[in-house]
Amino acid sequence: MANAKINTFPVTVHEYPSSQPNRFDYAYEHGVSSSTPDSTPANALVFIGGLGDGPHGVPYVRTIARKIAAQVTDVPFSVFEVRLSSSFSGWGYSTLARDVEEIARFVVYLRTVLGKRKVVIMGHSTGCQDCLEYYRHLEKGRVDGEDGEVNGEGVPEVDGVILQGPVSDREAMAVLGVEKGEVERVVEFAKGMVDKGKGEEIVPREMVEGILGGSPVTAYRVWSLAGVGGDDDYFSSDLPDDKVKAIWGRLRQPVLIVPSAEDEFVPGTIDVAALVKRWESFCLPGMASELSGLIPGANHRVDDARAQEWLAERVVRFLAGLV
Repeated sequence: MANAKINTFPVTVHEYPSSQPNRFDYAYEHGVSSSTPDSTPANALVFIGGLGDGPHGVPYVRTIARKIAAQVTDVPFSVFEVRLSSSFSGWGYSTLARDVEEIARFVVYLRTVLGKRKVVIMGHSTGCQDCLEYYRHLEKGRVDGEDGEVNGEGVPEVDGVILQGPVSDREAMAVLGVEKGEVERVVEFAKGMVDKGKGEEIVPREMVEGILGGSPVTAYRVWSLAGVGGDDDYFSSDLPDDKVKAIWGRLRQPVLIVPSAEDEFVPGTIDVAALVKRWESFCLPGMASELSGLIPGANHRVDDARAQEWLAERVVRFLAGLV
């Protein structure tokens, strides 16, 4: 063990007010010294992980941060990872709406306390659902269709969005070997609890561990993730056109869509490239970035080093086009 390699990386921890009295939330800024705040970049990229993820859990974030740092003159962005109440095992008793509330508070902190001019949000896996849910809340809070710095729901505008590894949870269950009838049985049970006003209660572990693992999961979140038309059902290939149009047509800032070419959670029967083209076709003109595309050689988490470099290069070029 004496010769074992120890890997470290610097972060600056930001403490900002929580929605709970006398509590704080935390975000982690990569590669920036808190002793020289005046030298920090003018803009921010905020990374949001997927189910079971939390700050520092997805390694390619550091690859992106290094790539940006090497070109910071042309791409003046800091990279942040935000810790949500849904991080790590907290996803099972959280909601997309709660994630949006917490992300919005951090965006306000970036704008008002740190003075960041442009803020881009980037989601991985379920973090992609958070990003699109963020835009749904933006749309709900707009008055007479006009953009505002902070809308009627207290959700501030952002300047772009990056979606990496967007997948359908309910379609992924087929890849994981879960029988369709079993999923339907669990979803029906969970929906029954929701209809009885028990959506925040935990579903018995023996019912959900085969489809969602061993973490505690509320009835609401089971339905949201695994049910047809659930609140998390953003990326299923069988969504009708009107739903797809509602999701993608509300984006008013540029979007970079970069699924993994070899994502193990996507059924082989789904043509992901064609699916991305479908999503882009419902975006407003000019919103879907030409840099979008499948990450070559990438699994869901983009573990491959070359795939990480490809992704980081696309992210840097996308961000450079926003400044």
